Amino acid sequence: MPKLQISLQDGADISHDLIEDVVTVGRIAENTIEIDDPSVSSHHAQLTLRINDYIFKDLGSTNGSRLNGKDVVPDEEHRLRDGDRVQFGTIEAVYLSDTPSEQRAMPTEIEPVAVAAASSARPANFENASPFLTKKKKNDPVAMGIMAFAIFAMVVFAGAVATIFLIQPPS
Repeated sequence: MPKLQISLQDGADISHDLIEDVVTVGRIAENTIEIDDPSVSSHHAQLTLRINDYIFKDLGSTNGSRLNGKDVVPDEEHRLRDGDRVQFGTIEAVYLSDTPSEQRAMPTEIEPVAVAAASSARPANFENASPFLTKKKKNDPVAMGIMAFAIFAMVVFAGAVATIFLIQPPS
């Protein structure tokens, strides 16, 4: 017996046995499967039994449906196979069938095309290779003068303190 296992936003999993020929999925109670979630339309999708498996059709829902990660065009029919992942709005579901599906082919890998540069030249330095700006050393004569004066003042102060400590009281 085919099943639709629904994973709700709160983490709960609900399994529905698909026993009717036509199963409707939506947010309101008149659907066969009711999913109380704002992303699910009142009449979101329909599952129709054909030769042991169900055909999935989006009924023009507001937030749309996805089948195995791909968007589903409204009113377009898709045969469900065992293990297919269906998404109603933001609610995820897995279709489980008694009929084992044939192995699915891996998607074809698209080989990236590399284009050679027309010309290249070795850079003189690697300044452009760093993503960070480099600070350039600046020679500021005013700052150097202030620094020299500060050092001179500290030396004079240290000499004065040493002189005070070396003074002997009169005997």
